[in-house]
Amino acid sequence: MATTRHFTRHINSGETIAEAIKDCTDYGKNPDKTRGGELISAYECDPATVDAEFLLSKSKYKAITGRTQKWDEDILCYQIRQSFLPGEVTPEEANRIGYELGMSWTKGNHAFLVTTHIDKAHIHNHIYYNSTSLDCTRKFRNFWNSSFAIRRVSDRICLEHGLSIVKNPKPRSKGKFKNYGEWLGDNKPPTFQERLRAQID
Repeated sequence: MATTRHFTRHINSGETIAEAIKDCTDYGKNPDKTRGGELISAYECDPATVDAEFLLSKSKYKAITGRTQKWDEDILCYQIRQSFLPGEVTPEEANRIGYELGMSWTKGNHAFLVTTHIDKAHIHNHIYYNSTSLDCTRKFRNFWNSSFAIRRVSDRICLEHGLSIVKNPKPRSKGKFKNYGEWLGDNKPPTFQERLRAQID
C-alpha cells in the first residue's frame, strides 16, 4: 500500500540557491539511509552532481527565456514522498517503482532523482524532480489537486506490480483537524439572542 505526498522546495532565508538545492538532495542521498548509495537512481542527471545540474538548468532557463523570478518565490525542485507498507516490497523494487512514478509523472520532460530510504520500518522513496524542463524553456507548474493526480499514478503503478493500495483515502486527517466552518462553529461566542435565551431558560 503506497501513500504519496507532494512538496515544493523553495529557497530558505540566509541560503543561496545552490545551498538550498544541495541541502534537499543531500538528505535524500544520505548513505546511512540508502544502503551506502546503492538505492539511488536518476533520470537525465548524475546523482553525484544533481544539485549542480539542477542549478545549471535554472541558469540556462533564465538565459534562454529572459524570465526571472524573485529569489524567494522560485520553486527549486519538487519532491514526491512515496511510502510502502512494511514487508510488502523490497528496497530494490521500491526504487524501480519510484523511478516509474518519476517517469510517468514528469513524462520524461524533467530530470529527477529517486532515493529509497530503508532506515524506518517502512521503505519509502524520495523523488526530487527539477522544476525546469530538460530543454530549459519551461517550468513545471504545480496545479490544483496535483497530490491526487500523483496518488492515482502511484496507485496504477502499484497495482501493476501486485501491491496493495489505499481503497478509500480520507481527505481529512482522521478527525484531528476541522474545516473552517466547524472550527468557527465551535469557537464563536454566543450571539445576543442565544445569551438572552439561556438567561430566560
